[in-house]
Amino acid sequence: ATIEVPHVGEVNFQCTHLDHLDENWRMKQVGAIIQLSDSPHILAGGLNSLDETNYSQDWWTDIVKMGKPTPKVEVMRFLKSKQFTDAKDFAGECESVVVIAKGQSVQGTCKYETRVDYILASSDCPYKFVPRSYLVLSSKGTSDHHIIKVDVTKCKNNPPHESNGNDNKITKKRRRQRKHQAVVKISGIAPPSKGIWTANTLSKVE
Repeated sequence: ATIEVPHVGEVNFQCTHLDHLDENWRMKQVGAIIQLSDSPHILAGGLNSLDETNYSQDWWTDIVKMGKPTPKVEVMRFLKSKQFTDAKDFAGECESVVVIAKGQSVQGTCKYETRVDYILASSDCPYKFVPRSYLVLSSKGTSDHHIIKVDVTKCKNNPPHESNGNDNKITKKRRRQRKHQAVVKISGIAPPSKGIWTANTLSKVE
């Protein structure tokens, strides 16, 4: 979704919930999201993949033993290779209700006390996370996952430019053009629980 923030501008926001069992399907799903996200954006949701750097070797061994299924890391490795910024790196005070398990450096977001929910910003996103604003909040029984939140601010390092007289015409033309996304589920290639949703972007002049 493209959200227009008053007095600030637009922010492209991608919210997702990847497959909870199969990392191969998660990789296909996140690959489709990245392929369709050709503009700076914030990606948030239940990625159901772990970042192995959040855990000690001993705790990781225990996680693998109790994992149902065995925890995987390919999705987060892929996103980190794309230079996404992790909101977790801007953490503030921890809520006492959501404890940090021994052997890991982050608060968990699910019943296994591991972190599977994320807020990430693409490397070219004009919005940056505010230091010490990331927080994990108890869902207090409303969900099997905890709530994560972070504050964002728009960078002010874009240099002003001189108007050449054509800017207003170009701006008005762009405002008349809106991108509309038709969400389509790919069928016939997998069970319904493992469908991949894609979006076709159409240019429409209003």
